Amino acid sequence: KEYTGADPLKIRLEKGVHQIVGDQYSNGRMNVTCSHITFVGKGKDQTTIRGGFRVINQQHVKFEALAVTNQKWNGRGLWLEGSETNVDVLKCVVKKCGSSGMFVGDSATVTATQCEFMENGGHGVSCYDANTKARLNDCTMHHNGQDGLVAYDHAVVDLHGTKTGSHSNKCGIGAGRRAKI
Repeated sequence: KEYTGADPLKIRLEKGVHQIVGDQYSNGRMNVTCSHITFVGKGKDQTTIRGGFRVINQQHVKFEALAVTNQKWNGRGLWLEGSETNVDVLKCVVKKCGSSGMFVGDSATVTATQCEFMENGGHGVSCYDANTKARLNDCTMHHNGQDGLVAYDHAVVDLHGTKTGSHSNKCGIGAGRRAKI
């Protein structure tokens, strides 16, 4: 079935821990293969997803009120890429991922509001490539193994809200190769 703005798919996740199961090549990741889909939990301290999500060229994808952790050695919590990709992340925590908590690249667009990116092995949030856009509203990036936030190669990141911050990371905030924060 093809979902639309008028008829979206909403996946409600109950309290507890939910494991993403895949083959040896998925690295604990679910590929989101449709637009107009929302994954909603009962709260970032009540609903946990073990594994990550990869969104390529899908629109109106939302993650709300849940925790995402992908402890695989190079696991990403949220992997968002492609010029058609448009994702909203609301009241989530992305933590203890083997690599970046949230990777945004290849011209994707993401808006994260009231989220935490913490204790990831790599960056809390990493944004790469021209036309990649991220907006972080009242988000914190802390206790990550590399930068709390990094933008590279023409990516643009807008920071908003008095609660937005980066602290206790190996490095704080970094921008290179004509990226803008």
